[in-house]
Amino acid sequence: MTSVLRCPVVVGRAGELAQVRRLVAAAASGRGGVLAVLGEAGVGKTRLLDAAAAAAADAGLLVLGGRAVQGGGSYRAIAEAVVGRLDAPAARGSAAVRPYLPALDALVTGGAGPAAGVPAADPAVVLGEGVLRVVRALAEAHTGCLLRLEDLHWADEDTLAIVGYLAAAVVDRPVLVAVSCRDEPAEAAVTARLRTLPGTTTVHLRRLGEADVAALAAACRGGRPLLPEDRRDLYARSAGLPFLAEELLAGSDREVPPSLAALVAARLEALDAAGRTVLHAAAVLGPDPDWRLLAPVSGVPDADVVAALRRAVDVGLVVRANPAGLRWPHALARDAVLATLLPPERAGLAARAADVLAGRAGPDDEPRAAELYAEAGRPRDAAAVLLRLARRAAGRGALHSADALLARAAGSAAGPETIAEIVGERVSVLTLAGRADEALALGDARLDSLTGDAHAELCLRLARTAVTAARWTAAEGYVERAGRPRDPRSTVLRADAAFGAGRPDEAAALAAEAIVAAERADAPAVLCEALGVAARTTWQTDLAATAAAFRRAAQVAAEHGLTPWRVTALFGVGMLEALDGDEIPTLRRARELATDAGMLAQLASIELIESDHVLHTRGPGPAGELAGRAADAAERLRLPQLRAQALVQVAAYRAAAGDVTGAAEVLAATGAGASGANPFRGFATAMGALLEHDLQRAVVEMDPTVPLVRRDRGIVLLTPVGLWVLLRTASDDRGAEARAQLGAVSGGLSRTIRASLDYADAVLAGRSGRLVDAVAHLNAADAALAGRPWWRRLLRLVVWECAVADGWGDPVAGLRADLAAHHEAGDTHLERACRDLLRRAGAPTRRRGDTVVPPRLAALGVTGREAEVLAFVVRGLTNAEVAERLVLSRRTVETHVASLLAKTGAASRRELGRWVDPA
Repeated sequence: MTSVLRCPVVVGRAGELAQVRRLVAAAASGRGGVLAVLGEAGVGKTRLLDAAAAAAADAGLLVLGGRAVQGGGSYRAIAEAVVGRLDAPAARGSAAVRPYLPALDALVTGGAGPAAGVPAADPAVVLGEGVLRVVRALAEAHTGCLLRLEDLHWADEDTLAIVGYLAAAVVDRPVLVAVSCRDEPAEAAVTARLRTLPGTTTVHLRRLGEADVAALAAACRGGRPLLPEDRRDLYARSAGLPFLAEELLAGSDREVPPSLAALVAARLEALDAAGRTVLHAAAVLGPDPDWRLLAPVSGVPDADVVAALRRAVDVGLVVRANPAGLRWPHALARDAVLATLLPPERAGLAARAADVLAGRAGPDDEPRAAELYAEAGRPRDAAAVLLRLARRAAGRGALHSADALLARAAGSAAGPETIAEIVGERVSVLTLAGRADEALALGDARLDSLTGDAHAELCLRLARTAVTAARWTAAEGYVERAGRPRDPRSTVLRADAAFGAGRPDEAAALAAEAIVAAERADAPAVLCEALGVAARTTWQTDLAATAAAFRRAAQVAAEHGLTPWRVTALFGVGMLEALDGDEIPTLRRARELATDAGMLAQLASIELIESDHVLHTRGPGPAGELAGRAADAAERLRLPQLRAQALVQVAAYRAAAGDVTGAAEVLAATGAGASGANPFRGFATAMGALLEHDLQRAVVEMDPTVPLVRRDRGIVLLTPVGLWVLLRTASDDRGAEARAQLGAVSGGLSRTIRASLDYADAVLAGRSGRLVDAVAHLNAADAALAGRPWWRRLLRLVVWECAVADGWGDPVAGLRADLAAHHEAGDTHLERACRDLLRRAGAPTRRRGDTVVPPRLAALGVTGREAEVLAFVVRGLTNAEVAERLVLSRRTVETHVASLLAKTGAASRRELGRWVDPA
């Protein structure tokens, strides 16, 4: 009997083992990274990863593992590592994991993929972050985690993308990702990619030298060394490959066979003819042959299959993988068995194996079936399987794999109908992957070769791609070429294109047609899309109509189980709630649904809208936290436009908190993705001027953004637009024009903006001497914003400044009430602004915590605030820096410095120093 011989120790890898132990220790202390073990087949990659796993377990790390296999399909290694753990309470019950569970569950169940017209994050990024969060949750009771992914030379593009994501993400986390890959010429691209991953330590295993082979042999023989001539012979025949040396040592009690091929041939000869057929069938089936399939593939009866496998285990051709399975001792052993087959023998077995696997259609069956159909010379069958696999991969978010599968299918000798399906699917996959140009070029190249329904379907897919790429004219052209005017998809695509091209009235009419057509065709997904377009056409002119369209879309989506559309519609309703109401229950319901559906792009958008509501109710601090989370999520999910919008709002909230310098820094970081049509950008830059009571400059800062918003009917009117109207009116700078602009679209104004208009009317009435009207408008605005106290106080700051200047109302009482509220909220910059206005009104207030003035300065009449300014001036701070430290305006600091120079008689700022530290 031949035993499976494995060396009990790792030989000749002292340096590599030291690197492994260092990386494991670093992960246990919170500094993760990637270990990439590269080398040829049989050189010992698995053995080194075994050592890494043992060291990790000793250090208290959780060890998870999976491996890619030939023809294993998308995400195979990732799925094997984590899928079996998803139902663990630590994972399933984790709030951090919850939004990612749909993407993780789709590794097993598949998925429908994102709905047309619904924005989605990069699926590989979502899954990569989900894997990281699951790993962290499962390892909560451990010092960290070792994620072991083997044989990545067989991995799909999406698995490699996830490894790349993890490499960047684990640097400051207790996670070590340990991967192995062959570094032979066929795998050069993969190994080059692994070497360049951030935070990666590459271990390249070389063949063993003669002394190390001798040490391996002695260890395998219980410490008994080989004779010198046998040692030299073993080294020469194994060529320094550890696996081959072990196999040769186990090959015979009498002599060492000359090669692995000879060894495998000798072991096959130990089987009878039926046994050899069974082993040949196992080799054709793949790296992990399922013994249950061997009888139908080989044609050998079940009982004889079992006997053959028992003999194969005895002679070391296969080994037990686990209590229920068998595997090859190494890929080289399987290759050697395959090499004993003639081409027609292999093709016949491949055909039978493909039929069996395709019929069973298990998770790993169809990828291998497609390869076997190709080996068997049946390309049409291969193309059909590849098309199914591509659709499944796209549903799981494996877009790179789906495209690769479709490209393989297109390269086979498929029939014209299958080719049309392949091209259509590939257009959709490339569009989802953000490669619209390639999708359009591919579709255009095939359009003229198609006829009938196939031609129309491809035209409509290309129209969808053109809409996604904002190529409105092209989209309309594809719809026309489709020649299906009664198809509701045609009408909704025309509506979307018209809206994008800036023709909202035409878009509204087409959306109405699409709604009727979708109802008639019983097409609920198209109906939801048409209602979404209709809602967008009215959100600057008729918020009630917008809300009605979104509510109906939510109802239709709920009735038909269209979760993405339901979340999108509820988000639309919730956004209007956030703009118009004091409570936001629908927005929070949308958040819950988006979380459970794994719609992460929508989750970030929801947080951004909620941050605006929080600004109005609780102030810039908590609003900035929400917007910051949205910005971080958008960056993590690689959504540049959403990240830019979030950063603009972060900047606005920093400015609203008095950190004008910080706001400018954030705005500078928004990059090219930031749109000028964003009133929050104007708000962020205008806030500093508003705090310094320079209303004219505040108008100048806001002016560039608001007209862009008005021209872009795709943007809802947000609350800073109301502040802009108030500032223009208060500074007497084209106020009537601004009020007229908004008055023309009164149906598109939220309650918050209408309150701003009431404040503007109060200012105008007070300035005109209509005091009763002024107070009435003021009271109406105050009542409208009763549920938004922070925003009300900010707008009233502008109103009180005008009331003080124009002599109407009771600004002193109002300022004192707001001053107390600002103090309680910790808004010192707004406190200071109120104090400035109270001083103007002749009702100064004592500042809490006034500085004690030294006697020498007090004798000169220096005030406490001047003493505070002096302390910073003598330290070399500029007026702007002093203003930021003391939460004052630059003008106020300039006044204090001038007063100090006059009172002390100092000729310069430098001379002021002697009044603090006399020479």
